[in-house]
Amino acid sequence: MRIVGTGKWLFTGALLVCTACTPRPQMRVLISMMADQEAYFKNEVARAFEKKVPSQVEVLHYGSTDSLEYYLRQNAKTISLVKVPFGKAAPLMQKGLFAPLDGFLSTEELKQFKDTYLLTTLGSYNGKPCLVPRKFETRLMVYCKSKVADAVASWRTWKDSLDSAVARYNGYGLPATYLLESDPNEWDYYDIFVVGWIWSHTLYNSRVQPRIGHRGKQYSGTSQRVIDRIYQLGGDSADVLHMRGDAVVEAIYWESIYTAGRVYNDSMWTEGWSGADIWKQFASEEVFLSFMTQLDCFFLHGTGMDNLDGYMTRPDDMGVATMPRACTVMLDSTGIPVYGSKAITTGGWWWGIPADAPDPALSFKLASFITATSSQIQECTRFGMIPVRKDILSDMSMMFGGGWIFDVYEVSFKQLVENGYTVLPASAGFDKVNTLYLKLIDEVVVRRNWAAEGTVPKRDYIQNLISTAYHPAVERVLR
Repeated sequence: MRIVGTGKWLFTGALLVCTACTPRPQMRVLISMMADQEAYFKNEVARAFEKKVPSQVEVLHYGSTDSLEYYLRQNAKTISLVKVPFGKAAPLMQKGLFAPLDGFLSTEELKQFKDTYLLTTLGSYNGKPCLVPRKFETRLMVYCKSKVADAVASWRTWKDSLDSAVARYNGYGLPATYLLESDPNEWDYYDIFVVGWIWSHTLYNSRVQPRIGHRGKQYSGTSQRVIDRIYQLGGDSADVLHMRGDAVVEAIYWESIYTAGRVYNDSMWTEGWSGADIWKQFASEEVFLSFMTQLDCFFLHGTGMDNLDGYMTRPDDMGVATMPRACTVMLDSTGIPVYGSKAITTGGWWWGIPADAPDPALSFKLASFITATSSQIQECTRFGMIPVRKDILSDMSMMFGGGWIFDVYEVSFKQLVENGYTVLPASAGFDKVNTLYLKLIDEVVVRRNWAAEGTVPKRDYIQNLISTAYHPAVERVLR
């Protein structure tokens, strides 16, 4: 008996030794994140996966998203998972760089995948899901509650002056049934003009100046504002891509009016504001309203974690709302504009499994682990990400509790619902078109080439400029 027992012990020990000697699968993950978020991913998420699924995860950083295809081809057959921005996903899928999930998942597993995540069809190509959602992004309207309250309380005293100011652009004045609602979720484009005009004629911090601003730097964050407006005003992806139609003209017309009417702070153009610059403007109370992502809200308010210390001197004064509803500048015979929607583009990031990944099934396990319920709650709470899982989105109050974080997520989800399936055009040539939008904004809005003469923007002039100079230029770059 003793000899048999010893034999069993020796056999078990040998088995453990062999198991320990079995090489762990090597996984390489290609990511682009903020420094603190990347450190969290490397030190906490990747290490936790290694403990759950025996493996060795190496995290590699890539810089420019424009070079993502280059990174994938340079590291052929070695990358297990890659973080992919929405804007780059479609062209890369069209080139066959990602493995369709039905190549290694069963029918039941595919059904579970679709039941777990929201908007999975946006990560599909030729009807086949290729990408796993990581996070969603959309813009919100962010404002100082106290300053909005000031405008709501006083706007009627400014009514005659506001009518005169608006009549310069539409020949009428404020819409016939105009009312500045106390809830910014109910606002439209005219409400933005009203509060901005009131603030720019009111003394704050010993100065009178415009207090609304958004990104003005020569990059995609600036053109995104106009593109969002085009969709809101009834344009579609073809209108955006080819820079054509009334919605394109109207979007630029509104930007021109906000600038000419001293609603926008001119420094956003002259200094080329980025997102971080807008946080600083809120901190110094130079800006009272802007449009930004959830992550911007976390930086602006602050969490006390991961170097997110906040910028606002009164964080509780930060309010968030869905985007203002679109409407036309011109009014009908009864004094009412034509209304559009609140829908803007949904963006974010995916996890993609390269078509030549060493072990696609293992890659999917890692993507599933990263986006598991507990992992999503942790990362979203720390870094201002909109969750992608239906279980979290269906009950965010339970997941995130009350307070400002819940407000940000609740409004974000409402905006996502408004957006529906609105996304940037899926075209390999869109980056070049985007450059032309930046050029258009610079010429018409920043350098004020919006009228043949005078200081008042003219819609017909802007329309002619776009149709004769910019639309043909777009067609040339898309050939």
